[in-house]
Amino acid sequence: MFSQNSFYKCLFLSITTLLCSCNKKTVDKNDFHAYFGGEIINPKASYILFCKDNKVIDTLHINSLNQFSKKFDSLTPGMYIIKHGDKIKYVFFDKNDSLNIRINTKDFEHASSFFGTGKNKNNFLLEIFASNIDDKNNLDFHYSKNYKKFKKSNDSLKDAKTAFYLRRKTEIGWNHDFDLYAKAILDLEYFTRLEIYPFAHLEYTNQNIKDSLPKDYYDFRKKINFNNEKLSEFAPFTRYLAIMLNSIVSDRNLESDYDQNIAKLQIVDSLISNQKVKNKILNNIAFVYLLEDQNIENNNKFLKRYFEISTDSTQQNEILKIKNSIKNLSQNNKLPNVELVDSKNKLFDINKNINNKTVIVFWTKNAINHYNASQKKINVLSQKHKDYDFISVNIDHDFDYWSKLVAYRNNPNTIELQVKDFGVLKDLWIINRLNRTIILNKDGSIKEVFANIFDDDFEDKL
Repeated sequence: MFSQNSFYKCLFLSITTLLCSCNKKTVDKNDFHAYFGGEIINPKASYILFCKDNKVIDTLHINSLNQFSKKFDSLTPGMYIIKHGDKIKYVFFDKNDSLNIRINTKDFEHASSFFGTGKNKNNFLLEIFASNIDDKNNLDFHYSKNYKKFKKSNDSLKDAKTAFYLRRKTEIGWNHDFDLYAKAILDLEYFTRLEIYPFAHLEYTNQNIKDSLPKDYYDFRKKINFNNEKLSEFAPFTRYLAIMLNSIVSDRNLESDYDQNIAKLQIVDSLISNQKVKNKILNNIAFVYLLEDQNIENNNKFLKRYFEISTDSTQQNEILKIKNSIKNLSQNNKLPNVELVDSKNKLFDINKNINNKTVIVFWTKNAINHYNASQKKINVLSQKHKDYDFISVNIDHDFDYWSKLVAYRNNPNTIELQVKDFGVLKDLWIINRLNRTIILNKDGSIKEVFANIFDDDFEDKL
């Protein structure tokens, strides 16, 4: 039954959309106002980040009714990203669009819908992205097929998606700017499956079929425009490019991370002529590589080549900061000081309060399942490795929520701490993913700083 509460929520969406749409009678070519609002059911944080090209341009706060709203005096038409917790969604704004979105975080990919001016094209985005996720979950069987059967399945999937795309394009009548992204989602997902197939087939069947593929198998790469700036940070493009680079490098039988990533730099340099796009891809490669290979000599040689190709001075400085932070995290060094507090809000000095060998993990309330899994792992390890202490660092800003939660959980095998400023922690300890795990010696010096508590060989590092 439709509850009174649901009625008021729908009324909120309808009224705000109406209010922000009724001024469109007089068109001003210099007026780029826009509206964005909505409702987050089961919110994972108290805000939404509104981003353009992975840069936050506004923070939209969620009120006590789980609603948010923002009127932009000027918003350039184009593709934007909204981030809530560890999830993202794309939203496309045409000039003067007035949009509302409703998201249920319990099924983030499927339980979402747009309302208002511009809703149809954005609901198409929701549908096609959700459909691609469903396809990924059902592709194992197709990757194990021989080439002819895989091609038939892949082409059939592409044909069905193309028919859906063409029908919705005709019904909605979206413009060329939006069509660039809609077509890219369709094509790049198809091309990504083609890149993955030889590797996935080998994994599932233990049969290397690369040499038996048609000679023109990879000709689809010629159809891709690698120089379009608008796609340079679009997830379907960056995902495809990462998989393609791994595919090309794997054929060269390069063993070390250093050699593989130098090869990626060379490929990008020759493949992409647009310097802005090239810089962004080079930055992605450098960032990932520096976190994978902690060999200082290799890092210096890699960065020398990176600086020869990249012309982005701002990102070069960011990459240098990462390099220097990694150097500071070398074995037998002490961790750089960051402000940590216990559940009584008392400062905890990581370099003075360590008396035993120690494992440090990280978590956020926005990924509570990760917290539960890491705690379960700690409970097992603490029984097997009684000479170790285990510290769990929360990276959120909400002290009251965190302190009440850890008091309620009362984990006897864990020292619960919260960081005062995650930005400082992120820069100094390079915490770029929740699975990062740090291992300290008894004197507090670093033993291993890029471990993962969920790795099969984690205990071998203790």
